[in-house]
Amino acid sequence: MIARVNGEEVRQSDVLRMLEQLPAEVRGMPREQLFALVVERAIDRLLVVEAARKEGLRDDPEIQRRLEAAEADVLWEAYLERKLQEGLSEARIRRAYDNIASEATDDEIKARHILLASEEDARTVIRELEGGADFQTLARKRSIGPSREAGGDLGYFSRAQMVDEFSGAAFALAPGEFSKAPVKTQFGWHVILVEGRRRAETPSMQEAMPRIQQAITREVLTEVLGGLRKRADIEIVGTGGGLVRPGAR
Repeated sequence: MIARVNGEEVRQSDVLRMLEQLPAEVRGMPREQLFALVVERAIDRLLVVEAARKEGLRDDPEIQRRLEAAEADVLWEAYLERKLQEGLSEARIRRAYDNIASEATDDEIKARHILLASEEDARTVIRELEGGADFQTLARKRSIGPSREAGGDLGYFSRAQMVDEFSGAAFALAPGEFSKAPVKTQFGWHVILVEGRRRAETPSMQEAMPRIQQAITREVLTEVLGGLRKRADIEIVGTGGGLVRPGAR
């Protein structure tokens, strides 16, 4: 226990939780100063909560709905976190890593592109390239994409990292070759130059751990929700037709 306010305790776990919620720039303060700040904030919080209870705010229907929603959020997170811990195993981690490692057998290519607003603009750029124009110079001058200042450089990427239309066209090119026809994607019209090709490196277990955690979290969430839905009696009685977006009136 850190402090007591009118009989209510300020626990160390409360202070630690509040510390974690502080912005990064505030957490850089000297630890003693930061601790004192958070303890004072925890005391203020208890005083306000006590005053709200005395004024009967808990009996307000809207406040009750908000409290129930907050409780639901906490239970949602706690339940799924527990199920995730229960679902973790060496075998599951290894399986997720093997899946990630198998993706690394694909080739990666190094490419540049020039993004244009229309097919005609893209065809004009292709004609200039066929006439001997420098790709990087044209990218800096003509591209409307964020890689413009880098001469259209996209670095190395795998097939899965780009939209299908772009990957299909780019991976069909040999190093040193540019696309002879405009490539259409949701972003606009592209002219692509491939500069290199290599075999993707297999990440170490440590390097892959963030992706492993994401994969296992998705897997466990699917299993848990699937099981709960099978055992539940679910009836959807509305279509959402009465919902109105803010500002839609």
